[in-house]
Amino acid sequence: MSPFEAIRALNQRYARAVDERDLVTLAALFHDEAEITGARGRLDKEAWLETMRAPRTFPVSMHLLGDPLIELVDDDHARVDTYGVVHQLSDDGQLTLGIRYLDELVLLDGSWRIRRREARTLFMQ
Repeated sequence: MSPFEAIRALNQRYARAVDERDLVTLAALFHDEAEITGARGRLDKEAWLETMRAPRTFPVSMHLLGDPLIELVDDDHARVDTYGVVHQLSDDGQLTLGIRYLDELVLLDGSWRIRRREARTLFMQ
């Protein structure tokens, strides 16, 4: 598999794991020293995973990701810019988010991992 296809697959595995609340898969997608910056501020991997374990206002979600813009920095580093739409649902309503994921990836033991992620919320409705 080419690096580009492997990185696209990483994005899709992330989306499905978040939607399914599959914390084992999510943990495997991130570098052990990952930093994730988003609505809850800057968190390390374990703190971010803890937020994913917490009860959710919107217990059902569906991530739809656009084709990522991938820049291979060298053989084992990449930058990825991905737009997405996230539909979040609860019994009380729905929230739709426009998201932009800005990622720095590293290749470890033959697998791409997210080392840094900035999740920017572009809109909510």
